[in-house]
Amino acid sequence: MTLYEYLYSGFGKKEDLNCAEKILYGANKVYELGINKNDLKLAAGFGGGMGVGITCGILTGGIMALAKAFIEDRGHEGTLLKEIEVEYINKFNDKMESINCDTLVEKYRHPEEGCSYLIFEAAKIFDELMEKYKDYRKN
Repeated sequence: MTLYEYLYSGFGKKEDLNCAEKILYGANKVYELGINKNDLKLAAGFGGGMGVGITCGILTGGIMALAKAFIEDRGHEGTLLKEIEVEYINKFNDKMESINCDTLVEKYRHPEEGCSYLIFEAAKIFDELMEKYKDYRKN
């Protein structure tokens, strides 16, 4: 199962997760990242563009998951994570024409479905990157 499939099946809705949590919790489950339940709470503050409408929580949640997947100890151990992050952010920005939460909400948020479209599109990009860089995973 891919992250897209997991989220599309409804994960995160009944759990009342924000966008960053949906991506991080979902990626943790699908890609078996080994993040414990207590540490997953770190994503809570990143929803809604860190609560102030700046960088989309879909991206920050994804970056947390990518770091867990591709970093063994710390961020300065190489350039691979940065390369993957740049690809994740640029592909999302190319598709949505922004990474700013307020802009994205204004353009894409649905009254009943919320930011589902954005989350699903980001999940597709995330899955693509996990497949592309699967041989470099650290966990």
